[in-house]
Amino acid sequence: MRLQYSQDIDVDDAFNELFNSHWHGVYNLCLRYCAEEAVAKDLTQNIFMSIWEKKTTFQDKKSAEQYLSKSAKYQVLNYLRNKKDTVEANEHTGNQNSIETLRYNPESVYTCNELSRKINLQIETLPEPARTIFLLSRQQTKSYLQIADQLGISVKTVEKHMTRALRSLRTALLG
Repeated sequence: MRLQYSQDIDVDDAFNELFNSHWHGVYNLCLRYCAEEAVAKDLTQNIFMSIWEKKTTFQDKKSAEQYLSKSAKYQVLNYLRNKKDTVEANEHTGNQNSIETLRYNPESVYTCNELSRKINLQIETLPEPARTIFLLSRQQTKSYLQIADQLGISVKTVEKHMTRALRSLRTALLG
């Protein structure tokens, strides 16, 4: 892929301009997807190193932004895929990290199941139509507008019932 970023600027200047104007955006995108600052910095560096090594240039700012955005997504996906493979390999060798240990810990499984049971019991005690609205929103992932249309009520009524349902669940589970 060989695109020209600008006719007037030499490749080194174009790269410097690209790096200076887009580094933070690429870093923030990587950070949003992987949630680890050091990893996001490394992935961002990999993207710009690849552009530098391949001497890739771009026709315009938009094509550069699109390329950088896709590169960030692919870098993070590759990182996460490799990380998953490492975790699976560690499970087989007995080198489990703390998250994996919690996931397969019988006490954690019991606690999660118990919490899930309590939540379901509390949902069943919600008065109608709050229970129906809550289930449509949380289990069927319908928007308030979709719920309002389906039940023939206003969006404000849906909001009111959801607020009451969530307050009731919060009080019952925390209180």
